[in-house]
Amino acid sequence: MRIAIILIFLTLQVSCKNSNETTITSESSASTELTKCNCNNEAITKYYRLTNKAELAICDDDFDSASKNYSLAFKEIKKPFGADVYNAALSNQLSNNFDERNLNLQTLINNSDDLSMLKSIFVNTYIDENLWNSFIEKRTTAYDPRLRNEFKAIWERDQMFRPMYDTHDDTIQANRILNMNRILSITDSLGFPSQIELGYRESLRGQNHDVVLVHTSQRRSSDKDIIDLEPILCQAVNEGRFDPEQAIAYLNFQNDKDKRGFEVYSTWQYRHHLLPDSLNNQIWLVNLNKENYECANEIRKKWNADELDDIATKSDFLSRSNIPFIFTSVMTFIENLPSDLSLEEALEHYKMATSDKKPFEISKKYGD
Repeated sequence: MRIAIILIFLTLQVSCKNSNETTITSESSASTELTKCNCNNEAITKYYRLTNKAELAICDDDFDSASKNYSLAFKEIKKPFGADVYNAALSNQLSNNFDERNLNLQTLINNSDDLSMLKSIFVNTYIDENLWNSFIEKRTTAYDPRLRNEFKAIWERDQMFRPMYDTHDDTIQANRILNMNRILSITDSLGFPSQIELGYRESLRGQNHDVVLVHTSQRRSSDKDIIDLEPILCQAVNEGRFDPEQAIAYLNFQNDKDKRGFEVYSTWQYRHHLLPDSLNNQIWLVNLNKENYECANEIRKKWNADELDDIATKSDFLSRSNIPFIFTSVMTFIENLPSDLSLEEALEHYKMATSDKKPFEISKKYGD
């Protein structure tokens, strides 16, 4: 209740100013001086290379190799991302490396304040309640609780008055500016706020303030006076504080014509109960020509992100596996066709939906 009152007070305080005074010029004037993207931190580049190798090993059901690559990767970074520690725990479980699994689980527990998802996956499937409770007993807080609570409040402030854009757009934007300036202030003093200070969310993906970056990048798509996130996110990726796949997605939202395109690589599946499994399980890809494919991979390499072929391989694995691994580069859209369609109608709808896409073939390189 107290947080809510403070948020409302801050919102009213900012929104009562003249709208011309609450522009993004305040964001741009923050003391952070950053350069164009050049992810040249060898240790962090090695981290992403090793975690990618681990994920591809998982796709080959080689969980022992995955475990070894995660172990090597974690030596290259101050604090690994939650999804990677989680994948390592599953890999160690499936390769019977139980001591390493226990270390991974303890790291996840120490860095989380909501364990419901993690517990639902591991307890009574891989470990018993007694072992889980022993981890809880040894739990220590490996993040800054005060800062974590502040960034939860940033999420709450961002959501205030959404989606009432017709009547409250000035206030929504005032909140966004206030939030963005706080992110920049923390970046100047501590580094981009990340898993290092904030620990892990329940989903083990991203942070609460990512919503501010999404809305800022979307706003910039139509107003180029809004702050350009590229140098900020580049430095964050280069320091092991931000997921490259998220960075590319947000920069794609910005729609900056003077920059080369950021390929946000999604895969699609279309399903209907009358269709054969061969169609329901088929992975469909963006139909890029070779030049665009190579260009997208060049940009992705610059950001330490996955190559397109690797994303397709991981997407295919997740569509077939019942083990809940997390690959942050995979964005699969699954459309369930209307159930009342006849087989003939479903086939026609399927044909139309996939007419501009390319089927994934595991034995063929995507760019060929």
